[in-house]
Amino acid sequence: MSILADKFAPLFQSRSIALVGASKDRGKWGFIVLRHLIDGEFKGRIYPVNPIEDEMLGLKVYRNIAEIPETPDLAVIIVPPPAVLHVIEGCVAKGIKAGVIITAGFAELGEEGARLQTAITEAAARGSMAIVGPNCNGIMSPWNKQYVQFPTFLVLPGNVAIVAQSGNVMDSLARQVMMHGQGCSVCIASGNEAVLRCEDYLEYLGDESHTKVIMCYSEGFTNGRRFLRIASEVSKKKPVIMVKAGKTQAGAKAAASHTAAISGSDKIFDAVCKQAGVIRAGSLDEMLNIGLALLRQPLPKGRGVGIVTAGGGWGVMGADACSELGFNVVALPEATIRELDKLLPAWWNRGNPVDLVAGSNPDNIFKAVEMVMQCPTVDSMMFLSMMPALRVRGFDLPTDETERAKYGDVLERAIIGAMDEFNKLADKYHKPLVVATEHMWATNIEEARIPYTLGQQNAVCYHMPHEAANVLRALVGYSEYLKRVRS
Repeated sequence: MSILADKFAPLFQSRSIALVGASKDRGKWGFIVLRHLIDGEFKGRIYPVNPIEDEMLGLKVYRNIAEIPETPDLAVIIVPPPAVLHVIEGCVAKGIKAGVIITAGFAELGEEGARLQTAITEAAARGSMAIVGPNCNGIMSPWNKQYVQFPTFLVLPGNVAIVAQSGNVMDSLARQVMMHGQGCSVCIASGNEAVLRCEDYLEYLGDESHTKVIMCYSEGFTNGRRFLRIASEVSKKKPVIMVKAGKTQAGAKAAASHTAAISGSDKIFDAVCKQAGVIRAGSLDEMLNIGLALLRQPLPKGRGVGIVTAGGGWGVMGADACSELGFNVVALPEATIRELDKLLPAWWNRGNPVDLVAGSNPDNIFKAVEMVMQCPTVDSMMFLSMMPALRVRGFDLPTDETERAKYGDVLERAIIGAMDEFNKLADKYHKPLVVATEHMWATNIEEARIPYTLGQQNAVCYHMPHEAANVLRALVGYSEYLKRVRS
């Protein structure tokens, strides 16, 4: 094990956890975190610490850390702010090497809180303790069945790592990953980042075997040069996608009172991201979309894009979005147009975007997409509006409630089948193929179920053309960065 992996092992591969501030009160964090450790089937030993209780949820309770019969790997601390320093000192005396301080009330509240946070940091340094927080809502390490967290859902193991200074942002991203049928390698609510900072987690995740994509939400940095150096190295190994908040005066003020973050210049941060190969997203939705694509899409070799659409308007919007983002919506070679003439109705538009118009059957649609992908000037593909590509009847939907429910299952299987064919084409030609579609015949329940079902097959559909275009922008930007640093 490397020095870095050894440092983080107590946090994310814990074999034993002390929960300081464990509680029997179902409304308190000390009960909720204990409940989640048990419900998540943590395989290690759990030591609740509480000065007045003897037993909680079937576990023996210890009066203080010193009484615990071994040195736990991790201490989770949920006690009032004035008591945290004493607990950290007890952890150091016990030899505990990692802690998660969930308690809030430190630097985010001003000078007095900042002094207490500094004292905690100094105490942790004396014992070489790795500390998450303070002012956070925990961590999740699903591969270790280790859920030190407040939210009531337990995200499954997967390949997306999440680092967020905001606990509710971590929760939102983890939940969305789960709703899209994927799982997480590690989820970290980093809080005030008194000891461990965003770049520390990036450095660890760069070599973490389960992590394929890293998604970060940050409200500011204390050492921009260090972030640049570490992010540059990690981006060479795997993609890092980041949302940076606090770019307006109002946002920066909110960040300071939320996690005591110093936002800094947004233009400087943008330049740092470009230099480091960090993919900057404008929103959490966009970060999620990009992250899901990077789990399975190949990277494009250039900026030539082909578009096939089942609706003319969507094709126009897709072409606009791609052009505005610096793509070349290439002219199709005459030979390709002649081949498409054999497949498509006589009234098709004979250009790029390829408008399928009414009358195209699914087999011909997939053949048409493949013909466009074969063009040497096409580096990536966008397919818009999936309905005509589905091998399922539409328009004459069953009206009987039972039959309609059965049809919903048929519709989902058809969507999975279509996406499987698209993904096979992406793999065959080593070109990304992103799909944006409405599921015209789906009910609201089916609409909610489809992203999860697709994700289980490692596939994703986007809702609108501009979302697909933004994903392609991220893929090509990351591809260009890797070419630059590897040349």
